[in-house]
Amino acid sequence: MKKLLVLFFAIIATSALHAQEFENLSPVRQQIHDKPIGQLSKIDILEDTLVFLADSMYFSALDESRIDGSYEFIRVFKTLVKNPASFDAALTKLNEKIKILQAPDNSFKIYNWEIVRNEVDRRYYGIIQTKSGDILPLIDVSESVIRGAEDSVFSNSRWYGNLYYNILMKSVEGKYIYFLFGWNGNSMNSERKMVDAFTIDARGQAVFGAPIFNVIDRGKRKKANRLVVEYEKGAKVSMNYDNETKQIIFDHCESQIGDPAKRYTYIPDGTYDGLEWDGNQWIMNENVVQITILKDGEAPLDKAIIK
Repeated sequence: MKKLLVLFFAIIATSALHAQEFENLSPVRQQIHDKPIGQLSKIDILEDTLVFLADSMYFSALDESRIDGSYEFIRVFKTLVKNPASFDAALTKLNEKIKILQAPDNSFKIYNWEIVRNEVDRRYYGIIQTKSGDILPLIDVSESVIRGAEDSVFSNSRWYGNLYYNILMKSVEGKYIYFLFGWNGNSMNSERKMVDAFTIDARGQAVFGAPIFNVIDRGKRKKANRLVVEYEKGAKVSMNYDNETKQIIFDHCESQIGDPAKRYTYIPDGTYDGLEWDGNQWIMNENVVQITILKDGEAPLDKAIIK
């Protein structure tokens, strides 16, 4: 009988903790905009709600609370993006909680976030909102893609989940292609950074991947649908577009144990590779940054010299 009572009170305490977490994050009790509540627009009110739901899905102590918070966040988020006024809204407070990237030509926006469901399970979420009002949910399948990510073509219903942090735009044969820079940390042993080609096809569906990457893999050139760099969990690897050199610059990584097949052992070796746009494709070159060894008393340059 005593054991049953202990179990009963434990369940009550857990339920109370769930309720308290959501109550403490209630947008009715906490407001992020400075204007009186009567002057807030529908977008302002939804943004208030989403900011505090984001705190719940990120920081709740219990795995179940984070998952519940993410479902509630998605429910309210759908209401936001279905409002046409949301496309041009600044959403500066929400942008501090999730990634919001706008295409260079203002044709679409990507809303993007990650949920740590438990110690080994991360999920990526995203929605593409077009200026014309279309909404494309992104369904993450990255956990099931063990090999072939470089050569696959994905869609919004079968998406290689990422946290995107930059967008470039190029014109190929009169059509725009967008290049998305992203990070994926779903593996227990490794992380990935990638540059993906993105378009919206004639049916209005998202297409991720195009054979316009000329890359070097283990000393051999090959065509790929995206650039993918996989490396050891926790290693610091950079990958971004350099406006001055007009190249995508990224860390060159090598296996610590001399086994090229084990990507989870790769770390930066101090050199940098690059992708240069030739008008139709990205062409990879190795060792594009000259590393200068300084003598005693010499000052470093403000910027690395690029070939």
